[in-house]
Amino acid sequence: EKSCKPVLKALAESVACTGVAATRKSPECLARDTGTPEAGASVVLSNELLDAFAPVKLRLSLYGQANVTDCMSWQEVRLVHALPMEELSSLALMLGHTEASLATLVADLRSYTETVFCGMANTTVGREARARVPEDTSCLVLVLALSELLNHLDLGVPASSHNMRLRLRKDPKLWGRLREIVGHFAQELRDGVVIPRDTYRQLRHQLRDSKELEAQFITVMLTYQVPVTVTESRCKDLTWWFVAHQERVERLAHFYSGLGYPAVHLVVRPGERNFIDLIDCLLGPSGGFKISIDYGASFEGLGHSLSIDPKNDGIFVPPIPHELMQGLPECHNFWPKCAGRIDWTTFVDFTNLAAAGKLLGWRTLYYGPQSGLEQVSGYNFTGVRGQSYSVPGYSVLARSWASRHVRSWYGRETLASEKETGGGGERWTS
Repeated sequence: EKSCKPVLKALAESVACTGVAATRKSPECLARDTGTPEAGASVVLSNELLDAFAPVKLRLSLYGQANVTDCMSWQEVRLVHALPMEELSSLALMLGHTEASLATLVADLRSYTETVFCGMANTTVGREARARVPEDTSCLVLVLALSELLNHLDLGVPASSHNMRLRLRKDPKLWGRLREIVGHFAQELRDGVVIPRDTYRQLRHQLRDSKELEAQFITVMLTYQVPVTVTESRCKDLTWWFVAHQERVERLAHFYSGLGYPAVHLVVRPGERNFIDLIDCLLGPSGGFKISIDYGASFEGLGHSLSIDPKNDGIFVPPIPHELMQGLPECHNFWPKCAGRIDWTTFVDFTNLAAAGKLLGWRTLYYGPQSGLEQVSGYNFTGVRGQSYSVPGYSVLARSWASRHVRSWYGRETLASEKETGGGGERWTS
């Protein structure tokens, strides 16, 4: 809504409207609040835009009868950046911090870490877990360990707090695994502190002129995933999504619950609906067409991909030129590791775009692999002069870096030889 008027104004100030004086006051060149039959857009085309919208990863526990349209049934998976104290001190001094400023920085980060994570650990489940781990276990380590425990499918970790407390008290396999995870994180963090988002950005800004120091920072930075309660503002943004995809989510939940999975995971981009709203404003009451081209998949395909691998965020690291990897750690295994130094790509949920359009009364003509607009199998025909032609079908995902989970949703490109049959993930069109 906020972007619509500036876009229409830019169209009115384009060369087509300003180049000739006679056209400046014509209906097509008058900027208005929304598109009109005379002014606005007839077709909106986007290419490689949708995957730029910020993703939100959601987790739905499958224990009990979850109400999938109730935001309180969901958790948001957040990233937590942390640094061992020794590494933080070393980097801060190399950046020019004095001993006094370093002491202030450390005190502030310790206070932040204890306030946030001791608050999270001071629950009935947290207190029960603390009774089962070493006394010197930090709040940060305890929270990270409990979060990691959720991903251990063989344990069947329950969602309800009273069941979890009972399991921690009575199940030696569960609290024994918890101790193992606590030991791992305690050794890895070594008296570490959490780096808040603003501090992380500030440090990266200070490091931008020294690639060597930045590479060292990236190497020692630790990043974890922690599921938390969805905030009120986030719930407001996602209410429409819960309702629009209720049946799809319930089908996924039923499927994975039957297989013994503790949760399903899904990625949402609130910007997708905002984009559809913007296009609706630009087209106006006379309507028009939207064409979007991007790497993508369907709701079900992405839901399967994320749910069978809880640590898969649907974000992938494409092949990185060797010269960009100098001094960096392994960047392909975990996408946040080399943030800011490498490219990312992701699969857009085209089902969600169609659902957002449906709310506005749009009619979906097509969404799927671009090959579907052509011919999936070979097509033979005869020209007007009797010549015979053979047009091979195509679908271009084979032996690439893309997720193995999404791979089966695409076909195979047929080229001149087996050596040439490769390619990357196929872009979708809607």
